[in-house]
Order: sequence, then C-alpha cells, then structure tokens
Amino acid sequence: MEPPPLNPSLPGIRLIQSWVRDEIPLSLELADGLRLEGRLLWQDPEFLALERPGSSQPVLINRRAVLIIRPLG
Repeated sequence: MEPPPLNPSLPGIRLIQSWVRDEIPLSLELADGLRLEGRLLWQDPEFLALERPGSSQPVLINRRAVLIIRPLG
C-alpha cells in the first residue's frame, strides 16, 4: 500500500520543510525509545532523511516510527 502524497498545505509538512530549508538541528524520538540528533535533509511521504553529526551518509527513518521531533538549541 502506497502512502498518500505529501500535502504542502498541512502545517506539519510546512514546519518540517522549513527545518530542512533552514538546516535546523533536531532531536527525533522514536517509538522504540531511541533518540537521534541531526538535521533533516529531505522528507517524502514515507521517510525522513537525517544527517547525523560525523556521518557521511544519512539515516532513513520511517515516519511511522517517529513520536516527537524537537528543534535543538
């Protein structure tokens, strides 16, 4: 089953896109209790691409696994 396309009129999508554009450092809390920090490179209907400090490759995080996204600082 394919996820619905991103709707840029939704406030959550616009806020995440502004964090991507402005390269805001974020903390993501996942459903399994893991907390990841970094900056988002892009989003699509299914995944968020997180660039972690010191890593050359982004981590892909399934949107359904994310409970909380907070800006750092």
